[in-house]
Amino acid sequence: MTAALRTCFADRPDIIVVDLHGLEDGDAASLPLWLAARRAAGVLRPPVQLALCLPAATVLQIRLRRIGAHRLPLYATMAEARAAAANPPIC
Repeated sequence: MTAALRTCFADRPDIIVVDLHGLEDGDAASLPLWLAARRAAGVLRPPVQLALCLPAATVLQIRLRRIGAHRLPLYATMAEARAAAANPPIC
C-alpha cells in the first residue's frame, strides 16, 4: 500500500481517493499509515488532497473520527468521494 501511495503522490494529482472497502483491518493497524499519508499529501507543493472511502462503523473509521482526523475526508461510497472531488469547497 505504501508503494502505491508513493506512486500516486509522484504523479501530483489534485486528489487521491483510496477505496478501502476491501481492506481487512479489524484492529485499525493501518491508522498510522493513513495519518502519515495525510501529512505527506499536505507537504507536497501544490498539496494533494487525500480522501478515504471506507464503510461506516469500521474500527478504522471510528478511530479516525475519534482522534479528530477531520482533515482527512472520509466517505462511505466512491460515488460520494467522486462527487466531493468534482465539487471542491470554495475558500
